[in-house]
Amino acid sequence: MKRTFKLVQGGACVAIASLVVFTSCKKQSQLPVATTEQQSTTVPKLKSMAIGDTLLNVNYESGTLNSGITGVTATGAPASDAAYMISPGATGSYGIAHKVVFGDSSYYSFDNFRSESDADGVSAARFLPGNIRRYEVSILLKDWPAWDSSQPLSSPVLFQLKQTDGYYVPCQIMAKRNAFVARTVDTTYNTLISNFTPYVNQWVKFRIDVSWTTTNTGYMNIYYQLPGASGYTLAWSKTNVKTYVGPATGGQHGYIKWGVYTGPPTGTRIAYHDDIHIIALN
Repeated sequence: MKRTFKLVQGGACVAIASLVVFTSCKKQSQLPVATTEQQSTTVPKLKSMAIGDTLLNVNYESGTLNSGITGVTATGAPASDAAYMISPGATGSYGIAHKVVFGDSSYYSFDNFRSESDADGVSAARFLPGNIRRYEVSILLKDWPAWDSSQPLSSPVLFQLKQTDGYYVPCQIMAKRNAFVARTVDTTYNTLISNFTPYVNQWVKFRIDVSWTTTNTGYMNIYYQLPGASGYTLAWSKTNVKTYVGPATGGQHGYIKWGVYTGPPTGTRIAYHDDIHIIALN
């Protein structure tokens, strides 16, 4: 017997006739977490996914720095407080804090001052050309100081869609001056929220939809949701663009990172992160 179900694609619900039950119109926090097999630290060929499948759900409700997911790492910095649990989180009991004290070598890792988590070890969370993915993250700037022209310019990176091949990063969300800015596939800096200072110590949500391509046929849309808002606002969009910027050969692939990366020559920066989701759109 044929039944009609709903699924989400591009932020809207459409009806299809199918014999397969999808969960995509449910609240995303209720979507299934990547399976143990998908969380393997090996590099198997990625299986085809159904639209609406949650490929990664980092909600930290385990109360642990890897959110109970094998393959998620917390930080490479040796400082004991480079990454630590916070409570409450954006929507649940826990989230993660990343801290960097610039100039202090215990907050230095991988050739720079940084404290970042990543999901490179979760095979289902990686991306390759041909994938269409939705990425979501909630970010709180903890006691973030306002910038003025008397200070050196810095752009701490808070979230990255990165590749292992050494090419430039397709998307970075950063705090530049007093704005949330995205450095994107065309290597330009694009303002997402012009002034974040009213939202310091509050959770701001971001969503990035990407069609990963090696030709000028892809797209990238970046949305935000301010505290108290009920929906997302489109902040930047680019179509007919090459989004996967390097080769996808020899095991090369893309993955996500979140935390605090680079910043001013001195001072402390702390950012909270929670509800990191990757959702299949194809």
